[in-house]
This record gives sequence, structure tokens and C-alpha cells, in this order.
Amino acid sequence: MGSPGLTGHSSGFFSVYTLPPNQAVSLDRQRKINAQRAQVPPERDVFAIVQKKSRALLKEQMPPGFLRGGAKMLTGPAEHTPEIADGSVDLIVTSPPFLDVVDYAGDNWLRGWFCGIDTSAVEISMHRKIHEWQEAMTRVFHELARVLKPGGHVAFEVGEVRGGKVKLEEAVLPCGVRSGLQPLLVVINAQQFTKTANCWGIKNNAKGTNTNRIVVFQKS
Repeated sequence: MGSPGLTGHSSGFFSVYTLPPNQAVSLDRQRKINAQRAQVPPERDVFAIVQKKSRALLKEQMPPGFLRGGAKMLTGPAEHTPEIADGSVDLIVTSPPFLDVVDYAGDNWLRGWFCGIDTSAVEISMHRKIHEWQEAMTRVFHELARVLKPGGHVAFEVGEVRGGKVKLEEAVLPCGVRSGLQPLLVVINAQQFTKTANCWGIKNNAKGTNTNRIVVFQKS
């Protein structure tokens, strides 16, 4: 949701005091924070910060050759990936938008700005009604089933939304079945959140998305 590395008040970040890391507030909200705290954003050497962070990240990089051997990085709709061959993938791990509960364009405006991308121009799949969301997910599952190898698995992460009244694993199960995949299990991760999670409206099993549900399918 946020922009790790971009927002923060220490010398390794680009901004002054703001909300906790990973949460990029709007321009107007940041101006209010600046006024309330009487703070002025200092000039920062962006190139030097990027270099320093890159060196730190590269120390923990994957083993040499890990991303070789035909690895691809693609951008596009999940329901249409012609660059990926039929029956070529062992495992798919993914998570779709949880209906319309997240403003992805607004939450990622800072990332987009930093990369020269207008987030408002990026097409994002957002559906308020369950049946519309299921139709979109079914199209995605047909594509996942196409690229998956026989015996391969899909781990599809969703959550409970709208105050826990809507459990998306129940909605996503028939989508996978319609594509010919076999549901194996549903993993539910429930946890107690720290006060930082309050930034996203989470109130420990009372408000927000408090649990994650991973629906596992297999291609026969």
C-alpha cells in the first residue's frame, strides 16, 4: 500500500515526519502534518540515498543465477498472459483486490510519482458487487489453469471484508472450480495487530481486514 524507502524522517528516507512506513499519505494530509509539527522538508541527496539502499539490498540478493533460465517480469491483466506458455508453471501465488475496499491508485500515488507513472491512468480491477468480482476472478482462474502444470498448485490469498460479513474465500472457491481446478484447503491466518495497523482502519477482529485466507487449488 505504501512506499517503503520513500517516506520517513531519518536520513535514509526522502521525507520528514509522516505516518509510519509503508503508508503514503496524500499531499494535502502531509501539508497538514508539516503545519501541525512546524516542520520543513529538508533537501536530500536522492541519488546517494538510492545508492546506499541498493547496496544494502544487494547484500541479501538471491544466489547468482537464481533469476536466470527464462525468468520473466511482465505487466498486464492477470486474465490474459499470452507470454506464458500452456502448462509451464508449478506454483502460482497471488492476491487480488478485495472488492473495492482499497484505493490502490491513491495509496500508491507516491510510488507512481517516483517511477514517473500516473496511477490514475492505470487500469485496476475493482468491483463492489460480489457477483461481478466472482466473474472477474473466474476469468483469471481460467488463465491460471491454462498456464499451470498438471499437479501444479495455486495459492490464492484473500480476506474477510466489510466488518467480517463477507468472507472472500467462500466467494473464490466456486471461481476456481469453474476453471477446472480442485480445491484442497483453506488456510486462515488470524493475528493480533500492533497500533501501526490502525493506519489502515484495523481494530483487531472488529474493523478492517483482520484475517488472511489462502485458498489452495491443484490442477489435476
